[in-house]
Amino acid sequence: MTPETEQLRFKEARDGDHLMVPFQCDTCHFRNIMKRSPTDHIENDCTILQYIRRANLDAFWSRESSTVAHNLREARRMETRVADRLGIPSISRPMGPFPLDDVYGMAGAIAILDRSLDKGKYATHVQYETFRKTRSTITNIHQASVAGLGDSVMAYERSKMWMSSVPSHQFWFTRFMEGVHRRVGQIRKPARPFTIEEIHELDKVLEEQWMQADDVTEQKRLCEVALLTIIPFCTGLRGEEVLQIDTHRTRQGLQHLKRDSQPHFRLTIIGRTKGVRQDGAKFEVPCVAVTEGTSLHPAKWVERLVRVLTKIGKHHGRLVERHLRPGKLVEFANDVFLAIERVQLRGFIADDIDVRDQYGLDRSARRGSTAHARNMQVPLDIINANNRWRVEANSTTGNPRLDMVDVYSALDALLPTVLEYSRRL
Repeated sequence: MTPETEQLRFKEARDGDHLMVPFQCDTCHFRNIMKRSPTDHIENDCTILQYIRRANLDAFWSRESSTVAHNLREARRMETRVADRLGIPSISRPMGPFPLDDVYGMAGAIAILDRSLDKGKYATHVQYETFRKTRSTITNIHQASVAGLGDSVMAYERSKMWMSSVPSHQFWFTRFMEGVHRRVGQIRKPARPFTIEEIHELDKVLEEQWMQADDVTEQKRLCEVALLTIIPFCTGLRGEEVLQIDTHRTRQGLQHLKRDSQPHFRLTIIGRTKGVRQDGAKFEVPCVAVTEGTSLHPAKWVERLVRVLTKIGKHHGRLVERHLRPGKLVEFANDVFLAIERVQLRGFIADDIDVRDQYGLDRSARRGSTAHARNMQVPLDIINANNRWRVEANSTTGNPRLDMVDVYSALDALLPTVLEYSRRL
């Protein structure tokens, strides 16, 4: 593609675009939606026409110029060298007329384009992964309306396939979504992972502050920071999963620290999380008291937090929570970032890194855990075994609960393998 052609991408149509995707002009689409002709002096009419033009071009550019040109050449050959020579009526089907109705789903496309102009967090506008959800909204509303009553389903046991008439899943709309994605691209900004050196220094920072803490409020705050950084690093938990750890059951799980062989503790996650789709489902995540790879001591922070909560009379509920119900990571963000910034001041994190922008309470520790596990040559089957409780949560067998006797037995049988993950860290 020449530089001149590159500049015209998504800005103008090409010969043969109408043979790749259904096409109606801007005015026709306007009439299909509004049931009247557009008026020049009405600002909203002009805006709608602009959105329609943008949607048409996005649908066209869902395919590259080479594909469009090849399809056009073949169409011409088919009509001139086959149909004309043999006297066959036109092989191509009529390109119209279309009904006076929004059969394309152009109104929904306008809603998606309008959503795409909202202010973004990491860029000027929101990302594709954000505004594409409008398509799901259109589909859900259609399926819930009287228009969805005529849709049918083909099913065999647990596998289902819907035959839907919703416009957001028609051919033109699919091409439109592909074109939009090609045009806007995707900026991914994953949370920066913790390194093992950063985690160790963070542990030192918290330990120094713990030795100086003289009230339970400060002690509780320090333990919470550790539970949201060091514990996820040793277990691979997400930040929002830490907020679902149950106090009473985790206190009971500390009794395994007294075992002569394989001393460890067990964190019990209860409730709805991204990995747990059913209310009341409980999953135990075991972790060694001390990692042998780099000598982290995750157990001490869990024990300390349980003791602090006992002092203030809390025996049930979530292990890590403050004021909001349910708890939110934003409540702990400032305290965690302050601790990480102390690590930065000690030279373990480059000065040009914006800690509050690049680290995240939801993923930094888990991503660091996975990276460190690979550096320590932890086998993939052990990593998968450590994440076994998520597999149980997403199971389609209908029995994902770890508080069932047979599943508890399976966990105990797998304990040496599961503990191997945190042990090697």
